[in-house]
Amino acid sequence: MAKKKRELISFDYAMKYILRQKDNFDILEGFLMALLNDSNIQIVELLESESNKDTSIAKTNRVDLLIKDSKQRKMIIEIQYDREDDFIERVVWETSKTIADSIGATEPYGNIVKVISINILYFNLGRGKGYVYKGRTIIEDLSQQYKIASINDLKLARDVFPEYYFIMVDRFHNKINCDLDEWIYMFKNSTIGENFKAKYIDKAQSKLSILKMTAKEKRQYEAHEKERKIATSVLKSAIAEGEAKGIAKGKEQGKTEGIIEGKTSAIKEVAQKLIAQNMDIELIKNITQLTEEEIQNLMKENQ
Repeated sequence: MAKKKRELISFDYAMKYILRQKDNFDILEGFLMALLNDSNIQIVELLESESNKDTSIAKTNRVDLLIKDSKQRKMIIEIQYDREDDFIERVVWETSKTIADSIGATEPYGNIVKVISINILYFNLGRGKGYVYKGRTIIEDLSQQYKIASINDLKLARDVFPEYYFIMVDRFHNKINCDLDEWIYMFKNSTIGENFKAKYIDKAQSKLSILKMTAKEKRQYEAHEKERKIATSVLKSAIAEGEAKGIAKGKEQGKTEGIIEGKTSAIKEVAQKLIAQNMDIELIKNITQLTEEEIQNLMKENQ
């Protein structure tokens, strides 16, 4: 008889509450070793960012960590459940801001750090069929039209160009070919296979097990999962309804204009439903991307 796989807590919940503890850094290190193909990664500390703050934002469908490793690199690890129209632009902005914030106004540019943006996504980004993508700066030698030069050709003292990783969990078909696949399997299924051998993945098995939670911890976890699923359902339903209205309106006043208006209306409906549930303004801002002023105006309309 096959041994039943042990159910684990979702990785976003672990990032919010479990992996912030120094004793559990080895789980993150194991994942980073597999992703970056670097067996010598050691996390030094977690750095403060807006989403690191323990507020009602913990209910949202996005969570991220900003960490620094022993090589002085900064890594942004983000889990995102809901699609954003300007997701790539935001990722580029956050990476650039982290680079800019890494040095003081009077420090030399030589002190900037290398930033690696790692995005674990539960939606399909773009039209590709793969499930792991890497983006990096390419330096072209324009004097030789068809040759792509290496960064080393420029004789740089160190590589400071940012890198981007995008993992599309839903595109992963549970076929294990490497250590990284074992971690992605865990992200998708919240379980670990019996024969998994990636470094430190056994730590995830023991530390993230639901069976080891106290009754209180289980209730908190279940409440977290319920909030996330409700928020996702409300958002998707309202936007789908808004798009349908927009398409209908588009027949009368121009299709594109009608669809945009329908989406805007749908987002406001989402905000109104979240307001009715007495959710925090910061949470509503993160889910709907509305400004605080727009949300305040909707609150006045509901009074």
